[in-house]
Amino acid sequence: MTEEKDNNKLRIFTQKELEEFDGKEGHPFYIVFEGKVYDLSKSQLWIEGSHMGIHTQNENLSETIKDAPHTKETLERFPVIGTLGEQPKPTPPPPTVEEKPVEVLAEQPARPLAMSRRDFLKLAAAGGGAITILALTSSLKALTFIPEATTQVAWPKIKVTNINSLQLLTPVTFNYPLTNTPNLLVKLGVKAKGGIGPDQDIVAFSDICQHLGCFYGFVPPKGSPPCNKSYEASLSEGYCCCHGSQYDFVDGAKVIGGPAPRPVPQVQLELDESTGDISAVSMGPPTIFGHGPPGTTDPALVLKYDLQGGTVVSST
Repeated sequence: MTEEKDNNKLRIFTQKELEEFDGKEGHPFYIVFEGKVYDLSKSQLWIEGSHMGIHTQNENLSETIKDAPHTKETLERFPVIGTLGEQPKPTPPPPTVEEKPVEVLAEQPARPLAMSRRDFLKLAAAGGGAITILALTSSLKALTFIPEATTQVAWPKIKVTNINSLQLLTPVTFNYPLTNTPNLLVKLGVKAKGGIGPDQDIVAFSDICQHLGCFYGFVPPKGSPPCNKSYEASLSEGYCCCHGSQYDFVDGAKVIGGPAPRPVPQVQLELDESTGDISAVSMGPPTIFGHGPPGTTDPALVLKYDLQGGTVVSST
């Protein structure tokens, strides 16, 4: 009886009203699960209305959560503030039809359209050729990756941090080369492939998993990811909680576990020894997940594709 009484106090949202609570620009963030409206505004895993970069407010989470690495009990920790239900719409009045007098037009004699056989064949040939070209163009467009045009011709250069600010095995997050492509920079304490600094142990990699585009996390040696406390890392690695992909940060983000088909791209870093500033100057192959054909390694194509799909960061 108490539960029924509490449900009666919950607000009934329409789908249109929920679109206003998208978590963007400081707005609260609400989602629907099994007919209930949950307030996820305080969740650190839903940023700007997106979960792990692949799930959004508009999805049917009742189906999506079946494939998630967690159960629905995780979602049920958040407050229920309402239910989803379309409110009745008023019945519009029947349209009024204004009667107008019928105008009688004077009958005009029919004029036959004259077209010679030769003109008809020319028109038919032109029309058939246009349709053939249109169909061929549509087919090629569907089968070929056609990148968007870009005016960017070189990698931007941005300051990420200062070497004196780094703490051992503590990652620094920054966006590069686009404002929506995050990366992790970390001082490993051991010499690493592509590392910079006096000990060649400072590296940075794209934070977008090459499996399905989730954002993964950094796990130090003997550490455990938040989604798998029973696992203990034997080295510094990236661990994706979506499906368990693992990347060796010491060996160029080589895949050491999980379904990821290839390493994540390494950010090329540059150290200014006079100031200690560390800058990102380019991205190594392969392409960032979702930016061009998967696994592209040609440097010119990596530059072309990685700079598409968002806003390029401002150069220093």
